[in-house]
Amino acid sequence: MAWRDVIQGGPALPALLGAELEPYPYISGYGLLRRMTQLGRLMGVELTALGIRNRVTSDALIATQRPGAPKAALLHALGLRATRVGDYWSPEVWSPLRTGRMLEHHNLPLRDCSFCAAHGYHCALFQLPFIDRCPWHAAKLHTGCPQCGKTCWARFHSDLRLGRCECGYDAFQVRTASTNMWDFPATDVDAWASRYLSWAAEERKSRLLVIPALHTDWMPGYAALARQSLELTGTLATTEPSAELEEFSAVGEDPPEREFWGWSLLGGERPLTFVPLPATMHAKLVQATKDAVAVFPVDTPTPRRLATLNYLDEGQTLEENLVNRPECLIAAHGLSSEPNTWLNLSAVDPTAAYFCGELLDKVISSSSLDLRDDGCSRSLQAARSHALDGISGRRHVARALEAILARAYTQGLEAVLRSIITSEKSLKCQHWFLPTAEIVITNDEVRSVRVCWTATSPPPSRRAVDIPAPVTSSTKPRTGSKSPATRPQARNRLTCRTGKRRRKK
Repeated sequence: MAWRDVIQGGPALPALLGAELEPYPYISGYGLLRRMTQLGRLMGVELTALGIRNRVTSDALIATQRPGAPKAALLHALGLRATRVGDYWSPEVWSPLRTGRMLEHHNLPLRDCSFCAAHGYHCALFQLPFIDRCPWHAAKLHTGCPQCGKTCWARFHSDLRLGRCECGYDAFQVRTASTNMWDFPATDVDAWASRYLSWAAEERKSRLLVIPALHTDWMPGYAALARQSLELTGTLATTEPSAELEEFSAVGEDPPEREFWGWSLLGGERPLTFVPLPATMHAKLVQATKDAVAVFPVDTPTPRRLATLNYLDEGQTLEENLVNRPECLIAAHGLSSEPNTWLNLSAVDPTAAYFCGELLDKVISSSSLDLRDDGCSRSLQAARSHALDGISGRRHVARALEAILARAYTQGLEAVLRSIITSEKSLKCQHWFLPTAEIVITNDEVRSVRVCWTATSPPPSRRAVDIPAPVTSSTKPRTGSKSPATRPQARNRLTCRTGKRRRKK
């Protein structure tokens, strides 16, 4: 769609100075506000009329890119409600992956092109983490102030203008943004953006992003996955992501029915202690145990608690004890006759376990087949398992789940071992990785699953036996007050319970 079609239905003349649309294709809502506050020097009451009320704490990007009252008020005030201008203020429409509108709610620093900022121009495309350069100026996008290096946010300056740093630096140039606004490469921007938006819309039909809902550090994984198929962008993504990618797309047969029963127990409302997983997981969990032990020095002694609970020799090192019995830490049940391998989830990162359930739900919801409505009433776990049995290509999902849980068990077991080893320097895990996944599904068939592992901060760990916290001033009873156990009412209640009721005189 050409830009002239997007702005069709708008006013013949801009409602305010700086609200010109024709020279600036696909300008974001923040870009319009920046131009209007810079050129029009809007007062507080005028910003309120535009839908911007909390100017001290308001983030103009968040306010304009997500659906809500500020965005609707701004479109109404500028006479743009009949146009499609507001559709391109959200980064979701520029993303090649469906994210479930997570990008709209993720507060990110402002990313700017110095040449575009001179016009006051900003595009929602700039906020995508896998875009490193401006598509039409080839200039590197920056998130910090060129003068002081401080991170820039889309917040108002004390003089009610946008785009100015606290140190006073401002890339906006009045002459460039007004009399020379037609020098902006509108034709090139229109042509490039139209091609990109068409490509991104086609990609979103089959590509679905799955993020760990209990974690917020998923953006690097999303960037690494999106970079895998940026055929149209050329040199826009020039930074290599520091992430590890695994792709599951091998040819083979799908698992039999009820193979996902154990997997369907993950990520529920009530976390379980033990889950029955396919027997193929046993060898992977044994290897995960060896990997977790291998990070410790070879002379690490076996902790007494671990030896007592698992019938290990306390006189041997941790490696010597587990070299022949690595499966002893997986679960007390081990392999069952079904056959299944039972895993103790207490040693699994809860974020990764919940992520497995999210992955299953995304696969089910992305299929257009009516997989659940067969007249039977099922629990959440049974409904998941039944639905997955009807999806073609589910083998890719199974292999991805195995890889995710094996690594999550390795990390979790290492954290547990560190918490019971006496050395203080061993309490914190050295490496911790967060999973993010992309599902490629077309015609109700899962074509592939990509899992991206990005380094993140390990969760806080503590010893298994906690040291009682010292009594602080906030926990001490106030002077002159009595504790509940020594109050007369409390003594009366205790007396009543023993059957000795006082008589009233």
